[in-house]
Amino acid sequence: MSYLHGLLSGVECLLLDFDGPVCRLFSGYPAGDVAATMRAYLADHGRPVTDAGLIVSTDPHEILRAVTDSALSAGMELLLTEAEEKAARVAEPTLLADAFIRAVVKSGRAVAITTNNAPSAVDAYLQEHDLKDVFEQRIFGRSTKDPALMKPHPDCLLRAVEAVGVRAEACLMIGDSVADAEAARAANVPFLGCVRSKRRVARLQGAEFRPVVVGMSDLAAAAAGLSVRPNG
Repeated sequence: MSYLHGLLSGVECLLLDFDGPVCRLFSGYPAGDVAATMRAYLADHGRPVTDAGLIVSTDPHEILRAVTDSALSAGMELLLTEAEEKAARVAEPTLLADAFIRAVVKSGRAVAITTNNAPSAVDAYLQEHDLKDVFEQRIFGRSTKDPALMKPHPDCLLRAVEAVGVRAEACLMIGDSVADAEAARAANVPFLGCVRSKRRVARLQGAEFRPVVVGMSDLAAAAAGLSVRPNG
């Protein structure tokens, strides 16, 4: 039995980050363009970005998190949600993610999305790729009211665990970032890093989050051999 097969065998619910393990969300609509639009929105509303890091940031979530004015934050949230929905419709699926997810579900295990992206964007992608039936309503995305609850805060994982009705220790979070790993640790959920390239492995292992796999091929192979859970 491979390590991954053994790891998955003990799982009752799989919690997947969206952008990375499931798809490349901004492959057709670059995140940097979205970040630039958000900075322009702030400038138009008399709050230009002055922080050196945010001026060059290509991470829309980083910019959203930095806004403390509630009215501006609400407008930025709407802008980002619309951008993510647009990106989701042209996003590139992660190779073999579909096969992996369906194999896990076929074995009687639940799957859920736990993400910093808007739930409506995830829903748009799942509909586009005939995966909505697999996840049903188990999409736990960004809180529209409080950007501070985005990962590394464990909020979306805690909501998922409660909704599915399983112990946190019986879940497995698969993500590609340190924020994913920190959120999983805070929620007492075991974590597996899954990155697109070997270059990204060091980022997680350097932060003492192990194990890490590159791509979905080994995971898909391990999931294909899973026995069906007795209550599955």
